[in-house]
Parts: sequence; structure tokens; C-alpha cells
Amino acid sequence: MHCFVQLGGYLGSCRSPFRLLVSYRKASHSRQLQMAAVTFKKQNTDVPGILYGENTPNHFGVIVVQEWWGLNEVIKKRAQELSDGLQCKALLPDFYRGKVAAQPDEAHHMMTNLDWPGAIDDIAAACQYLKESKQCKKVGIVGFCMGGAIALAAAALHPAVDAAICFYGTPPAQLCDVKNIKVPVQCHFGEQDKSQGFSDLATAKGLEQKLKEGNVPHEFYYYPKAGHAFMNPPDGGFTDEMRSKVEMLRPYDEESRQLALSRMFEFFRKNLSS
Repeated sequence: MHCFVQLGGYLGSCRSPFRLLVSYRKASHSRQLQMAAVTFKKQNTDVPGILYGENTPNHFGVIVVQEWWGLNEVIKKRAQELSDGLQCKALLPDFYRGKVAAQPDEAHHMMTNLDWPGAIDDIAAACQYLKESKQCKKVGIVGFCMGGAIALAAAALHPAVDAAICFYGTPPAQLCDVKNIKVPVQCHFGEQDKSQGFSDLATAKGLEQKLKEGNVPHEFYYYPKAGHAFMNPPDGGFTDEMRSKVEMLRPYDEESRQLALSRMFEFFRKNLSS
């Protein structure tokens, strides 16, 4: 499935990632995270979104960028998971303005018709909202699939982003030059990913080479047993039936997901909490 083409390391100690995961699991079982629909200003227009962790103690925030589906339950779970694990605010901007795709063809149509520069401006407005209205001293960004590409583009184009994580997505060259990124970056790609020209292994290695050429501070991780969208577990919206119908979603590997989750937590703690 080649739909995306149309868009034009370090592990740390053996104990640290597991300690982060245990902390996250205890928090997620002990309380229910706060969630609220919000709007924030982009020039003279309102951008809708969902804010998680309004009263969390840490003074940093993370913008979570949607996959091509829109703000479905899958990406909401990723935002809640991140806010709970890091005890920080997490903001989901709604690029599709309320629309959510249920089928891959519909999602592909919505993604290819997205105003990508406009979405990057949404990210800049989200950064300003978190820093000025929610007293976040630093703001990071993480995106998945389409959102991973947007996260890298936002880091390249807007200095307000303090750190960026990309999961299985690369921005088109006409949108940005990733060599211009000045902030720390972390990237995650599955070696079994079949999304040619967007997140397959060859494309991921090309992205890594560009980051090296630009002297971008980065961590780059490959997961030998994982395919596309491996951060979405079967019980979180991507069922085995959906994965069987959509080739690019295969295979799912729980071990890869847990390792990537611990690396994401560690990266944001290191780069946003200081």
C-alpha cells in the first residue's frame, strides 16, 4: 500500500525504562486523568483541541499529533498515556476540525487534502497556548504516522518547539528541510513497515542520514519485529481484524511498543523537565 508517496542507540540503563513503565502503570490504575475540550487562537481563528492533565505537576507540555484518521479513540489513548506517564499536559490539536475517518480510503482522502502549512501553524499556536495560557516552560511534540511527519516539520519550521519525537513518518521535502532542525529529535521506525516512500526502512534510513548531515541532535531507533503503527495495541482501537485488512499495519509487536514507550518517556523527561 503506497498511499503516502502522494504527500510529495541509546537505550540507557536496564532499570530506567522499566522504572518509568512501572510508574506509568501505577498512575494509570490509581486515578482517572483529566480531559477537556479547548480552543486556542491562530491569528483570528479558533483551533479546537483536547487537553489532558490540566492539573498535573510538571511545568512542561507535549503536543500530540494525530494519525491520518483524525482525533479518534486511538490517538486519544496515546495522549492520555503520555500525559499520565509524564505527569504533564498533553494537547491534541484537531487538524480535521471534528471529522474522523473510519476506513483507510477515507483517511487517505482527508490526509491528502490537509493544508499541511496550515497544520504547522496550528502547532505554533498550540505551543503558544501551552506556554502562555498553561504556564508550560517547555513544549515538546510527538506525532504518529502523518503526525510524525508533521512533528518533524514543526521542529524544522518553528523555534517554539523544544524537542520532537517522530513515529514512522517523514515530511515531504517541499514542506521543510529536516537538516534545519536545531532541537533534540528522537525517531522510531519498524523494520517491517511497508509504507514505501513514507516510513519503510529505506525511507527511514534516508531520514537518519539527513539528520546526520545537518548535525541535528538525534536518537534513531529501529524495531526489527515491528510494522507500521506499532504504538497502537490491538485493544486500543487497531483490532486484529483491521490489521488483517490493512497490510501496512502488520505486524504488531508488543515488545517493540513497550521499549519505544520507555524511550519516549525518558527523552521528554531529559529534554523538557530541565
